Amino acid sequence: MSVSEFIAAVLARLDSAGPFDLLVRIVCAVLMAAVIIILFNLLQFIAGRLLKNRANPRRTFMIRKGIRYTGFVMGMLFLFKSMGIDTSALLGAAGVAGIALGFAAQTSVSSIISGLFLLSEKPFEAGDAIVVDNLMGEVLSIDLLSVKLRTFDNLYVRIPNETLFKSSVTNLTRFPIRRLDVAFTVSYAEDLERVRDAALDVAAKEPYVLENPAPLFRVDQFDRAGAAVIFNVWFDRNYILETKTAMFMGIKKRFDQEHIELPYQKIDIKVSEERLT
Repeated sequence: MSVSEFIAAVLARLDSAGPFDLLVRIVCAVLMAAVIIILFNLLQFIAGRLLKNRANPRRTFMIRKGIRYTGFVMGMLFLFKSMGIDTSALLGAAGVAGIALGFAAQTSVSSIISGLFLLSEKPFEAGDAIVVDNLMGEVLSIDLLSVKLRTFDNLYVRIPNETLFKSSVTNLTRFPIRRLDVAFTVSYAEDLERVRDAALDVAAKEPYVLENPAPLFRVDQFDRAGAAVIFNVWFDRNYILETKTAMFMGIKKRFDQEHIELPYQKIDIKVSEERLT
């Protein structure tokens, strides 16, 4: 049955009923449909209160909207059924329209589904700093179709949820503390214990470096230039730039004072006096 045939059937049903019976049926159906919609609105209100402090606001908003639209559809279906109207044609037309819209908006549907998975998994929240495929920025919002970022050079970036769901995401601010790896190379002529003590003393004097976990000095390998060292310090995630700058400057200054050599590549050029003459 097509939509036009459905409308014709509705009009025929209304004409066949008596005026009084038709009025009573319509009033009762409308009242019952209104009761169903009111009950679902009450249900969405209760769900919102229960999820207020337990779920992400965006996730709570989507759940409430889903409950509200479900109640509206059920109320309309009950209204048609109470009036003796066959809704199979209407449901069939809605199904065909849904399939057509699905083919026409596959990317959007995929982004919506990916967004639901992101909201349930919660790998990050608004305000977190994340890295997505070498793109680093602060999360501004998590929407139904995309996630908005603001990069640290103040650019606005929109990433579709489908792309984000398939990518590797690193949350830089998920945990309250982070580790900084300071890598450098010292000459083989240097005493590594003296180098370690100097680096630990620099870390102890920096206000952003944490005492627990304690800094760790480790020799990574011996290469052609000297002993490759990695010095690990932990810090509050809110002071990443201050900690990194202070540690590199502090180590360079302290090593200069202690006359600890940081080797670098050198090229020696010798000119023969015989060739000059």
